[in-house]
Amino acid sequence: MSHQDNDVTAHNRETWDSKAKDYDAKPWQKKIAAQVASALDSHSSWLGANWTSSSNKECKLLDYACGTGSVTRALSNHITHATGLDISSQMLEQYKTLLSSSHPSLSLTTAIADFCSEDPDPCLQGPEFYDFDVAGVALGFHHFNNPGLCISNLAKRLKKGGVLFIVDWLPKDVKPEDHIGHQHAHPTSSDTKEGNDTEEWKKMQKTIKTNGFTEEDMRTFFEGAGFQDFGFVVLEESFVLQMNGKEVKKTGFIAKGRKV
Repeated sequence: MSHQDNDVTAHNRETWDSKAKDYDAKPWQKKIAAQVASALDSHSSWLGANWTSSSNKECKLLDYACGTGSVTRALSNHITHATGLDISSQMLEQYKTLLSSSHPSLSLTTAIADFCSEDPDPCLQGPEFYDFDVAGVALGFHHFNNPGLCISNLAKRLKKGGVLFIVDWLPKDVKPEDHIGHQHAHPTSSDTKEGNDTEEWKKMQKTIKTNGFTEEDMRTFFEGAGFQDFGFVVLEESFVLQMNGKEVKKTGFIAKGRKV
């Protein structure tokens, strides 16, 4: 890992540690979490993972950049075990506390990991950190300094036939109806630039590495990591964020692929 990458990881870890206890406490944050949960649940058949059923008694989820556990909660009716990985120890504490209380029958594992690194963590070598049926990242992808490497690292943790999904949003200049295109996403703060940035926004802005991804971007990442059966759906209801004192709308998507 380069010195610059170390700096990025350290800043991200500090930021998310400081936000863990009230990360999803605000009404707009709660609504976005509910939208993600609804989108994943309603697209569970489309995702095509080996969910639990009368004939399948186990399904293991890898929830990467898990935060406080919105993805795990969203898919809790379809899985038997969830492993939450994050760079923030404080987020992992919230993940364990909240899910142990709300989903006591769900088997949980947590660990610190940085999948944007060539060596995510030497502690993640046990069998419990491999052979997942499904892995996912929800609204964390635009914070990653190396999303292609992250997808490759996630692929290594899936079993053959396992499914990876990413929930994130389109670049602000790409409309939902023309999401297939050649525009690549780049870091930007133009959505919220007022000239009087809050200290909180200045800190958060440093964690944002891109303003979104096109379908072409996601296909390149997935196919570059060896996934097949790529799929991409744009979500109908926009995410509405409060950023730097402004209301910002984002068009969400789910991208998926299957390990072969």
